[in-house]
Amino acid sequence: MNKETILIEEQGLRDGIQNLSILIPTEKKIEFVHKLVTAGVKRIQIASFVHPKLVPQMADAEAVCRKVEKVDGVVYSGLVLNLKGVERAIEADLNHISCSISASDAHSQKNARMSLSEARSAFRQMVELGKSNNIKIRGGIQCAFGCRYEGKIEKDLVLDMVKAHLDTGVDEVALADSTGMAHPMQMEELMTTVIEMAGSIPVVLHLHNTENKGYANLYAAIKSGVRVFDTAFGGLGGCPFIKSATGNVATEDVIHMVEQMGFSTGIDVTVLQEISSEIETMLNSPLPGMMYKLKKNQDIKFT
Repeated sequence: MNKETILIEEQGLRDGIQNLSILIPTEKKIEFVHKLVTAGVKRIQIASFVHPKLVPQMADAEAVCRKVEKVDGVVYSGLVLNLKGVERAIEADLNHISCSISASDAHSQKNARMSLSEARSAFRQMVELGKSNNIKIRGGIQCAFGCRYEGKIEKDLVLDMVKAHLDTGVDEVALADSTGMAHPMQMEELMTTVIEMAGSIPVVLHLHNTENKGYANLYAAIKSGVRVFDTAFGGLGGCPFIKSATGNVATEDVIHMVEQMGFSTGIDVTVLQEISSEIETMLNSPLPGMMYKLKKNQDIKFT
């Protein structure tokens, strides 16, 4: 009997490292991408096209995209927040981008230098430009479950944004718990509705573990029908423009959890553990994830 698949998009090389205190060299990023592919990861966000002065870690976005040896069957994506970002992604020869805007006006002002209204208008233009260049578009909504600046984000606003995204013809819809404020009941209710609205369009979920609810929210999302998740090796991550932002749910921890639950990911978790351990050494500090640390102890049994 074939197991149902949970599809992982590895975001360690974008969201994961963007806040690190050390700059990861371009060649090391490329090495990590190649390792992820050998591990069986089928979706990798390898860069964001943002201003290098605001996010210095992403200053080599074009170089990374061009130098990576792309393998058929693997999606290599980039995050874009405005039209300039789409133009840069096109020049970097990407065929998949995540056009992402925030449901919070305050966060949008800080993250993209646009009001929510301006961002929604710009989103349509980003999709049109990407589509005209034969690029697959993932339409993202940040802070969909709460904002550190504004507090509660109304469900009706999020659903209105989902509908607007779908109306532009995006290939996927992604909701992000950018601040880690979601709780499982909220998660299951909202994601069930979004999946119904999306129909045949895939729905992706981006989770942060800021309030230590990330894995409970992942379980709730699975119950609602979500089968595509963003994760980051070692649980790295966090937005430079969100107060008290912390990491994504850890790739190794998610793989271990969902495979215990009977799903398949097709990913060799030992390679992810090696990458997390290497970054731990670079930082001289442990990462938030748990399984990469536990798996160092060969005497421990796992089921």
